[in-house]
Amino acid sequence: MRKMVKPESIALYVIKNIPLIRAGDNLGVIIANCIQKQDMLILDRDILVIAQKVVSRAENRMVLLSKVIPSQEANYLASKTRRDPRLCQLILDHSRVLYCNDKAIITQDRLGIVSTSAGIDRSNSDSPEGEIAILLPENPDLSARRVRDKIKEIMDVNVAVIISDSLGRPWREGSVGMAIGLAGIKAIEATEKRDLSGRVIHPEIALVDRVAAAASILMGEADEGYPVIIVRGINYTPSDTVKIRDLLRPAEEDQVWE
Repeated sequence: MRKMVKPESIALYVIKNIPLIRAGDNLGVIIANCIQKQDMLILDRDILVIAQKVVSRAENRMVLLSKVIPSQEANYLASKTRRDPRLCQLILDHSRVLYCNDKAIITQDRLGIVSTSAGIDRSNSDSPEGEIAILLPENPDLSARRVRDKIKEIMDVNVAVIISDSLGRPWREGSVGMAIGLAGIKAIEATEKRDLSGRVIHPEIALVDRVAAAASILMGEADEGYPVIIVRGINYTPSDTVKIRDLLRPAEEDQVWE
């Protein structure tokens, strides 16, 4: 366990002019090109925070709702939550419903992440073919590693990459940016420090979620959105074996869901 040096300041930079991402695009190449065209500085140990939606678009994780046929269970869930039955079908296909009422559907998706509606939504997702829903990336950790490797190849810098999403939280209103995929940065920082009374404590800090939340302030949620943010000045532990599941508490140690 290491003593973590607290930075006195950090800096966040918007990468501008990211084009509309389409299926098959190489995000790492696009991000590197935009950085170079802006004459931006990118350094070893910078962190790239990338919005989930552009990753999902590049990986063609989009579903045309007109092609989704709701099951009886999806229709029941829709009637209970006042949602589109087709969207409910996708939620059932990609997660386990833990709880729902007339407003929220709390789910645990296949990545193990507890959020609302399995992270599936329809904002910023219109298509000439009709309304679409955007799913989470199949393997966000792999997505993050691909971008990290491409940035290293093109720009010769060692950065960390966080794939983030604005997730609804159980029992709290509103959404917040959280990490759903990682590369090159340890998920949990187990630190040693002294409290104001001089007592040694060992807090475990979900640093990647803190970074994702900070970046989400600049990202925006609609047409003003900037999907890629550079974060500089964070003291983090590099890791080549990190995975998003490192953030998940074992079920036996957490809330028991019926």
